[in-house]
Amino acid sequence: MSWWWAGDTGAARKKLEEVEQPCDCQSVGLIVGVTGIVGNSLAEILPLSDTPGGPWKLYGVARRPKPDWNADCLVEYIQCDVSNPNDTQSKLSALTDVTHIFYVTWTSRSTEADNCDINGAMLRNVLRTIIPNAPNLRHVCLQTGAKHYMGRHIVRRS
Repeated sequence: MSWWWAGDTGAARKKLEEVEQPCDCQSVGLIVGVTGIVGNSLAEILPLSDTPGGPWKLYGVARRPKPDWNADCLVEYIQCDVSNPNDTQSKLSALTDVTHIFYVTWTSRSTEADNCDINGAMLRNVLRTIIPNAPNLRHVCLQTGAKHYMGRHIVRRS
């Protein structure tokens, strides 16, 4: 099963079929927002043996404790509030092997100016921590935009 089809319809089945073997990883991903829809999908797809750039070692970051429904994901889970620069620095600075950042988190505030401030600060906190410590960082993927998180039906009303 190819990686794109596995991600769409069969990632869970394929994950159960694969035998866990030690990872000789050529890519190391940091998924910021691992418990969200996109982050959780990345955590399911990237460890598959036929995923491009793989096999992948993964770190997953979220503000809350690791949920039970996320227990079988093959990620090293890190509970971290990336809106707090000190928490971000203390918990992510040791990740020296990261090659890819998948930034798929977002928080909502009451005004667009507040949204820009907090979401910009969160991204800066992650980048200011990882970039100086991860010499092999090759790629940062930033998914953003209200349509990705809330859907077009919500955006039209605003």
